[in-house]
Amino acid sequence: MLLLLDAGLFSLLLDGKPSVGGLVVLSVAHASACLLFSLALLKLLPGPYRKPLAASCLFVFATIVFIPVLGMIGLLACIVPALRHQSLTPRSDKWTQSQEALGLPSQPAKPRGMAGISRACELAGPLQYAADPAHRIAALIATLSLKDQDAAPLLRLALKDPEDDVRLLAYGLLNRKEKTIEARIRDRNAQLGNCAPNQDFLQHKALAHDYWALAQLGASQGSTQLLLCARAHEHVQAALQLRPQDGGLQLLFGRILLTEMKLDSASDAFENARRSGIDLRQTKPFLAEIAFLTRQYSDVKNHLAQAGNGSSRLRLNKVSTYWEKPSHDLAQTT
Repeated sequence: MLLLLDAGLFSLLLDGKPSVGGLVVLSVAHASACLLFSLALLKLLPGPYRKPLAASCLFVFATIVFIPVLGMIGLLACIVPALRHQSLTPRSDKWTQSQEALGLPSQPAKPRGMAGISRACELAGPLQYAADPAHRIAALIATLSLKDQDAAPLLRLALKDPEDDVRLLAYGLLNRKEKTIEARIRDRNAQLGNCAPNQDFLQHKALAHDYWALAQLGASQGSTQLLLCARAHEHVQAALQLRPQDGGLQLLFGRILLTEMKLDSASDAFENARRSGIDLRQTKPFLAEIAFLTRQYSDVKNHLAQAGNGSSRLRLNKVSTYWEKPSHDLAQTT
């Protein structure tokens, strides 16, 4: 109806030369038709496109005022059907799913193929920040897929949780790992005196790693932990007497000596590990710790810079960021 009215007014304008009064009447009639059409068209638009109401109405009104007849036809025939079709099309759930996945992981027990320190870092988030205790418990259960050395820091962290159930589960998992290692140690100690001479090295090496792992679990502290380190020390030395060029054992020996605060001997062990083929980046974080303990602060930054981006470096990300700040260049001159 309004479209026909506007078309009639436009045809009158084209047919002759109206007077000034007639031109004013036609303009007012055209503006009135456009205003009524704008209000009617807004009701046909989907809800999201009606807001803000004033701006939407002004856009439609301006379009049909300056494009008589054709503006109305274009809006009715093209714009309105297109917008209504778009609003009726179901949206994909991919965006919603991706947004849900960005929150604190509520399914940490589902492995994503991440191993070692990367997986441990993934679980540290919900253990520290998940508000729901069930999520923290699920994260603790997921540590069963980690190596003892990667799971131990997370379990120790959970021992400080305010929820009793979380603390009890963390203690139970630590105790379970401790008993598993103790059982291996008993079996290997029993085999040590009866194994073939060519198996002595393997037994001492395995026992050294077991004692070290037990000390690192953190369930034992103080004198007990030092005793475990001493036992690991004995078996490393026994194994190195048989194969002094074993780089992995030299690296372990250096870590044990560092724990015992025998810093010079630890530095020598790390150097022997490097000469035996151990990647330099594996020893640099420990050398940085030695440099810090000996107050050689200029060397701390250098060692951390050479540590690269391996798993050892990942454990020291915050420390590395701190020491690599330009403000610590001053340490090189002191």
